[in-house]
Amino acid sequence: MNKYWYQEQVRILQTVLREKDAAQYDAAAVVRYMKETDSNCLVVNAGGVMDFFPNKTELGRPGRFLGSQDILKSLVKECHENQLRIIVRVDFRGVEKERYEQKPHWFGQNEDGSPLMGWNDRIYRPCYTSFYGSGHAEEFIRKLLQEYDVDGVWENCVIFGYGPCYCPGCRESFRAYSGREIPFGADYASGEFREYREWKSIRARQHMDRMRRTVKSFGEDKAYVSEIFGMYHVSTSLTSGIDLYDAKDKFDFLVSPLFLDGSAQPEKKYEDYSHAASGIRFLKAIAPEKQSVALSGGNGTKWRYVTAPRLENRIWLWEAVSAGGNLWNNYFNGQYPGNAVDRRNAGGEKEIYHYLKENAPFLNGQIPEGETGIFYSRATRDVWGKDSMAEDEYGTFLRGVERVLFDCHIPYRFVPDLDFSDEKLKGLKVLLLPNAACLSEEHMEVIRRFVENGGGLVASFRTSLYDEKGRRRPDFGLKDVFGCSFTGIVKDTRWDSYQKVRMAHPVFAGMDIERTEMIMNEEETLLCTKQKADYDMAASYVPPIYNQPPEYAWIPEEETEYPTILTGQYGKGRVVYFSNQTDKACFTNGHEDFINTYRNAVEWAAGGNFSFTARAPESVHISLTCDRKKGGRKVISFVNTTSGPFRPIRSLQPVYDLEVRLRGVSLKKAEILREESRIEVEEEMVQKDREIVIRIPCLQEFSAVFLDTEEGREG
Repeated sequence: MNKYWYQEQVRILQTVLREKDAAQYDAAAVVRYMKETDSNCLVVNAGGVMDFFPNKTELGRPGRFLGSQDILKSLVKECHENQLRIIVRVDFRGVEKERYEQKPHWFGQNEDGSPLMGWNDRIYRPCYTSFYGSGHAEEFIRKLLQEYDVDGVWENCVIFGYGPCYCPGCRESFRAYSGREIPFGADYASGEFREYREWKSIRARQHMDRMRRTVKSFGEDKAYVSEIFGMYHVSTSLTSGIDLYDAKDKFDFLVSPLFLDGSAQPEKKYEDYSHAASGIRFLKAIAPEKQSVALSGGNGTKWRYVTAPRLENRIWLWEAVSAGGNLWNNYFNGQYPGNAVDRRNAGGEKEIYHYLKENAPFLNGQIPEGETGIFYSRATRDVWGKDSMAEDEYGTFLRGVERVLFDCHIPYRFVPDLDFSDEKLKGLKVLLLPNAACLSEEHMEVIRRFVENGGGLVASFRTSLYDEKGRRRPDFGLKDVFGCSFTGIVKDTRWDSYQKVRMAHPVFAGMDIERTEMIMNEEETLLCTKQKADYDMAASYVPPIYNQPPEYAWIPEEETEYPTILTGQYGKGRVVYFSNQTDKACFTNGHEDFINTYRNAVEWAAGGNFSFTARAPESVHISLTCDRKKGGRKVISFVNTTSGPFRPIRSLQPVYDLEVRLRGVSLKKAEILREESRIEVEEEMVQKDREIVIRIPCLQEFSAVFLDTEEGREG
């Protein structure tokens, strides 16, 4: 049993109040909605930008519609009488002009001395060193906790310190840290600001430490939390100095925005379904001991007045749950979802929250499990990642790999370059390095040992070509493992480009390869030369074959000495190196040549059959999790996304006769957590190996099975 409430499952309702929502506030109705939907924690505005309690302190700003009400007092009473938790939302991102002019020296400044502005230029922003963002924030939180018996504090927008600040406090602090002035005029993402960004990250962590100490001074049972953008939000981390690596030890549970509206990618309205589960997997990878929560609900932050597509939203939430996540229903107008501008999604979370509540003993403590690991390189993200997919050279590689693993039902987990060690690779058969360009010498040694001892490796493109600071090496740091050297030449292979098939190899399994001389190429390709005689060149670079005019659409020599797919044995382990961007193309293009070669590379490098196999359409997403302390306690979840060709979907097509097999373990107990047809779980002997078999006659939306297992291969 965990010691504090926030270490257990949370099913959160957040009502992000507008000023006018304070009028005739009905706390009892809010709590009734929570009980109807099996929510167990409320997050509600307290103040900062605007106060929703009678705040008479300096720079207090009670809303105009508050009147004589004390909303917080009423909510605390109602919640605690109904055994519900309540967390207050505070927001120190800034103030309006009237308050700013009372204390302009409390806020941030541009290099010309003008005030830092934000959010449609309605807010005057502080920085991490300013009194408003530190001393005032601490006093505000302390006052709240002294006057109200709330269960925690949600510091909204803890990443308020965007970009450089030139206020006297920042200038003095940076000068003491570095011995020089804050740079002027340069691109904030450039190397000229690198030392400033490092300093800013230190000040951001100090801010979080200070706020945490303030909250915890009222008791360890008081939760301190904030939302931190995830692994694909590059600019937010770069400009604010805070990402999940920095924040994971500061907060009592981890929350990441995972809205359906695709806020992680500006070009997209609706995200790929795998993104919800992906975000939870990443949170679980960096802090497996903490609850991981998907901040979702409503229709995100772009269209907050209108409901999300209802079926899409349900599938999205099931995806997050399938990876072991908890949910945070974030609603942006009205006192609660049943009293909002658009009430069509009110209660949409009810069935999912009920599933979480009823199965909490089985679900609590579950983390993603798999014999395949995706290495996540924050150093590479910071150098090569971009928010825009058109410019990104890191996140799209990860997305491509995830698409293959999801489609092919290969359970996986993330292995972040945080405390990276031999221990973190235990249980893996294969490690994937999708364009992990920036690797330290220590990290490369861990990878070498893993492969030497029998682990498989699949790497691509610039992997190990740079050190952890983004400095270019003369050649691949892992050239001995890859079996090749980089010539320094990068080819644009976005148009009229192909790979020459040089041999029959398992990476081409099931691709009818004997009937083609070429497979597709795209994106960019590094020209590399093979350095190990015992490595196999499965495919090689083909110079462009321009398609017009058709009479000239050929070249005299298609074979080159530059491998695009190189395979070999390193120690006891198998290695596949893609000198091109096959993994990225699995996401940006999706042609079967990319999907199939990458899937085959993973399976071949793993050196044999995985212990988990599934017979199901690609549109059924299957997740495997296990108890982080008792690995034999597992949950297998099935999410159906089978539908028409367009997003957002409006109806699902049921699928039939699904089967999952788990080899090498024996069954102690099975519990059906949710079913839509009669699920069968049994144990079979196959060639002296025990196999647990799960058969699902029909899957409509979501099903899940709990297994209590123990090791036991021979019968």
